[in-house]
Amino acid sequence: MKLTEFAEVAEMVRLDDRRKRDEPCRLADLRVEVTHDSVRNRFHLALPGGGSHPMNAWACRQLFQTRLGIPFEFLSERCPPGLAQHLVDHFISVEPPRALLVRLFRTDRGTRVRAVLPASYARFDNVDFLDVAGRVAEEYGLRVQRYRIDETAFYCRLVFDEVVDAGTGGEVDPHLFGVFFRNSEVGMGVPEAQFTVVRKICGNGALGITDEPLMRLHPSSLHSVSRDRLIDRFREGLEEALRRRSGVIEIIRAARQKKVRLTDLAEELRKIHKEFGLSLRNLEIVREAYFREARESGSKDTTVFSLASALNRAAQHLPAEEAIRYEQAAWDTMKGRSN
Repeated sequence: MKLTEFAEVAEMVRLDDRRKRDEPCRLADLRVEVTHDSVRNRFHLALPGGGSHPMNAWACRQLFQTRLGIPFEFLSERCPPGLAQHLVDHFISVEPPRALLVRLFRTDRGTRVRAVLPASYARFDNVDFLDVAGRVAEEYGLRVQRYRIDETAFYCRLVFDEVVDAGTGGEVDPHLFGVFFRNSEVGMGVPEAQFTVVRKICGNGALGITDEPLMRLHPSSLHSVSRDRLIDRFREGLEEALRRRSGVIEIIRAARQKKVRLTDLAEELRKIHKEFGLSLRNLEIVREAYFREARESGSKDTTVFSLASALNRAAQHLPAEEAIRYEQAAWDTMKGRSN
């Protein structure tokens, strides 16, 4: 499993930030252009300063559904383009002239609208995270196990460079501990850091599990909290992660030894999906992951650990936000069923 230096990720975040810009404007000054392809309506946003740019789905929901009260799915998929244009024009014309912040993202194929937010939106951008976490990462020797950055979200799993064995019965099972940070620059969620455990399954692979947040920054506090205080909050989260380490090892070991009386694997996985609100469409992915875990471990017994590992393995093949829910469900399965 390769770990990346924090400085390398910081450079990628800075490069990404150079492709982004903001346009303050008023709702009444915006103009939406509706076109139709063979499947659905498409939307471009014409800005007061010039330029018309395609809107991604999230920006469409923010403008049409949140600001104007028009369901986006109806407007996009079930409404004739002429009527869609009329509805959008009408509702913009009767709304109060609210101040907005339009966030844009430049790609190789042009500029795209990634968010339409109220002007009061408290910004905590990914480069702000670098300012906060950069000093702490150096202080604690943190390295990056996994990260992802796109126009709507940023995920970064930071781990301490110390391997901890969670194996039982003489079997070595190396794990790393740290924090899983996520942020959204477009209003999808608040900045937060969650406790994370990373299981090293082979030379280049790893499975992560995430627990409840160690730190969560409420948008209203971002205007008033100093940068030094944010750094202290991040440091406090890391100290809490270190304190949890020994307890987590015991939970993992207990999960390895706790057998599950299993008569129907599919039904057991279906129960777990319903318990944690996971999508049933991924059941087959989890089932295949379960058998892969069983083959590699050489065990014929079903344990709490093997069920949790199936969720973890499946998470590696899912979109980032959905993968996080599976990782959390894996950890909750181990905690809840190992007692």
